[in-house]
Amino acid sequence: MEGNILTDLGQRIHKVVVKKSTVDEKREKNRGALAFVFVILFFCVIFVTFVIGYTTEGFKIQDYKDLLTTVSSILSGPLGFIIGFYFKEKYDAGSLKEGSQE
Repeated sequence: MEGNILTDLGQRIHKVVVKKSTVDEKREKNRGALAFVFVILFFCVIFVTFVIGYTTEGFKIQDYKDLLTTVSSILSGPLGFIIGFYFKEKYDAGSLKEGSQE
């Protein structure tokens, strides 16, 4: 009877450990998806900036440069933070996995 209790306990622990790794994988996928969406939206905003300039009468090349500089300076900070955070977490997770194999 003790063997059954230990077997059940082992199976429960295995399920918890397996479930934890799938949670980490979901978290990694969500983090990657958010970073990807932000990058796509960044380029969409840049594209919209060009469309606004194209449809506005009297918009000169210097105006494009000023508008693009303003928009990119506002959005490049959060973009850098999100991409840096994503790759930092990915690197930390990879180094933890390598360290646990030793």
